[in-house]
Amino acid sequence: MTDSKKAKINEIFDSIQGEGPYIGYRQLFIRFCGCNLLCDYCDTEFDKGQKYSSKELLDKIKQFDLTHIHSISLTGGEPLLQYEFLKEFLPEAKQLSPLIYLETNGTMANALKNVIDYIDIISMDFKIDSSAKIGDLFSKHDEFLKTSVNSKKHVFAKLVFDENIKDFEINEAVSLAQKYKVPVILQPKMDGSEICVSHDNIMKIFNKFTEKYNDVRLIGQVHKFFDIK
Repeated sequence: MTDSKKAKINEIFDSIQGEGPYIGYRQLFIRFCGCNLLCDYCDTEFDKGQKYSSKELLDKIKQFDLTHIHSISLTGGEPLLQYEFLKEFLPEAKQLSPLIYLETNGTMANALKNVIDYIDIISMDFKIDSSAKIGDLFSKHDEFLKTSVNSKKHVFAKLVFDENIKDFEINEAVSLAQKYKVPVILQPKMDGSEICVSHDNIMKIFNKFTEKYNDVRLIGQVHKFFDIK
């Protein structure tokens, strides 16, 4: 193993997965600094962190009791920005954990191709302009889902929404979910532990999705209710 690359890591911690179908599982989270997007609701401090070589990060995570975790979660930020580092790190990390879980904004298909052999679970966010304020990214999500699903990984898509979600965004997300046969997890936008969407609007939007596609679930960010990372 070489250590030619270093990655800036915001934090490393043992906690529970608070989002999506793996909610409640114990994971070791590695939060990478940096992102190629700037979503309106992002809560990660990208300027704070420490640089690690592959060996240094492996030595760090070996300090945790990995026998009781479900998986190692690569989160961020956008982990795939540092795919060159991941190419060195993941083959060794796979020896420490049975499962590698990637949380990603689903816009970097080419980067994913470099490391997908070492990824087991892909949690991809549909980034929609009405809540994230970053423009239309559905063509990038299409390419990313194609790469993910063709590699036969367990893939699902999350979508953060508020009452401003547009019908065309619902239609685009449903179209891609149907095309690649992936579950969609709807998450009401939150401010800390407070949900920013009314009950009536949550149900109205949920119904719009389920009228078009039946593999849709409404799952809030449980870790925020528990006040844990």
